[in-house]
Amino acid sequence: MLRETNVQTLHWADKTMSVLKARQLEACESRLASLPDFGLFNGCDASNVETLWACSFEAQEQPVPSALHDPRKLQASVLATLPAEAALLSMEEHHLLDRLLALGGDAELLDWEETSAAESLARRLWCTVKRQDDRIFVHLPPELIVPLQLITSSTAHEDIREKLYRYDATIRGLMYIGGLLHISEPLRHLMVDVLEGTYAASQTLAMRYIRTSYDYTYDHIGQMLLLHPGLAEPEHMLRKLKIRPDIRLELDEHTMLGAMSGLLPEERPLFEMMYGLLVGSVRPEISAEEAVEDLRMLAKQGVSLHEMKDVLGTLLTVQPTQAMLGGVEQLYMMTPRWGTMRSGMVQ
Repeated sequence: MLRETNVQTLHWADKTMSVLKARQLEACESRLASLPDFGLFNGCDASNVETLWACSFEAQEQPVPSALHDPRKLQASVLATLPAEAALLSMEEHHLLDRLLALGGDAELLDWEETSAAESLARRLWCTVKRQDDRIFVHLPPELIVPLQLITSSTAHEDIREKLYRYDATIRGLMYIGGLLHISEPLRHLMVDVLEGTYAASQTLAMRYIRTSYDYTYDHIGQMLLLHPGLAEPEHMLRKLKIRPDIRLELDEHTMLGAMSGLLPEERPLFEMMYGLLVGSVRPEISAEEAVEDLRMLAKQGVSLHEMKDVLGTLLTVQPTQAMLGGVEQLYMMTPRWGTMRSGMVQ
């Protein structure tokens, strides 16, 4: 999902990972509200097909259509591309699709990940999304249910999804280690290691998968960068990498496995220590685990100890204790930094 908000001028309390995710959710919900209340297979005709198409991924990728669209031809096109598109759904989209298929085509959204997935399925022209009070419901039309059931239960589909699952874990691990990734290598590995020789080997669909799976932004020359959800200021990271182009990462198996799980081996004791200090004392809208993650991500970005202690105060319902402040200092000193993989103790 495109990182839409520029947060450089904000206080670090407004740039934590939980706040960034909340802003992404707000932007997603706003976009959902602007989508048509009809779908390609229910309510679409010659009078409104262009309105629907304008909200699609295809329209974003090819903003100037060669001709006006015929609803029946567009339906046929969606049906024809179902196997390849289903193979390259984001993990969240696939989970929501599985639920829709199990529930006969109608489901209420449960969490943030499903909100983003619902928007993506709507932009594929598969689903319609409607709000009732504070609840959001997704509808998958009957015309797609049986075809998708057959597709997702096929061996060929399962083989691609298994490779894609490993690919996704690797990309998320690399983003955890580095903070950001240039699009070139993730795209190359997706095309070569996952899709080569399969019916889903489309660079357009591969890019669509990447955009729906990861936070991203663009650098000053328009190149896409994939972002870790906790990285608030990619511009600062890019400047750091430009100043230190000699940075090389030596990754052993334990480091990579830890990164895939979101916690390096040397970070686990720090997490458990800080979690024990904060549990029962954080604001009700976040969990102790989220509060620790917010602080850890600040340390990874090289935020100053003073600013980290300020942020700690905003996460709590009580005054920070000396033990909590000491825990933050340990996080600051011992957490490996993005762009260097060194801790504050040796910088």
